[in-house]
Amino acid sequence: MALGHFQQTNLANAGTLLQGGFRLGVAASAATFAGGSLGTILGIGNLTSITENIEKTTTQAGNSDQPEKLVATHTITASFELLEFWLPSFDAIRGGDLDAVSTAGVYVSGSANVFTTGGLNVLTEKAYIFENTTMVAGATAVTVLILYSATIEQGLTFTAKSDHDTDPAMVMPFTLTGQLETSRAKGDQLFIIESELGV
Repeated sequence: MALGHFQQTNLANAGTLLQGGFRLGVAASAATFAGGSLGTILGIGNLTSITENIEKTTTQAGNSDQPEKLVATHTITASFELLEFWLPSFDAIRGGDLDAVSTAGVYVSGSANVFTTGGLNVLTEKAYIFENTTMVAGATAVTVLILYSATIEQGLTFTAKSDHDTDPAMVMPFTLTGQLETSRAKGDQLFIIESELGV
C-alpha cells in the first residue's frame, strides 16, 4: 500500500495521485471480484505496464471520406512480475489444460510442489484484477483494474541471479492479452477501472 508521501491537495482534482504498486488476483470470471474479493491472490509482485490496443479499419473510398473509421480489434496488454516462486500461482495464471500441479514429488522429495507442462492444449480465458491502495489525507483509497477475459501471451521466463548479487531475488515476468468478452454489453467488454481517488 502506498503511504501517500506526495501532496494530494492543490490538484485540479484533489486526491487523485495514484501511488505505489498493485496486488494481483485471478478468477474464473470477474463476478468473483464483486464485494472486494481478489479471487486467487498471486503473491507479492507488481503490475509493470498496461496498454490498451486499438486497431482501426483502413478501408476508405478514394473519392469520399466514407466509410468512417471503425474499431477493427480492441485488446489490452498487461505485464506484471512475481517475486514468489509459488508453482500453484503459475498454474492459476496460465489456466486451462496446459499445466498440471501436485504435491507428489519425484526428483527432490516425496513431498514437494510439482508443476508440469507441455502439450498443445486449450488456454482457458480468465479474469484478472489489479488492486492499488493509496493513503489520501489519512484514509485509504482503493483503485481496481479488472480484465474481463485474458490469457497468457508467452511462456515462463526465469532469469536466475548470482548468489552474490546485491539483489539476488529472481523476478518472474508475465504478459497477458485481454480480449473482448462479447457476452457483456458493448462499451463494457474489455476492462473496467473503479477508483475511490478524488471521491
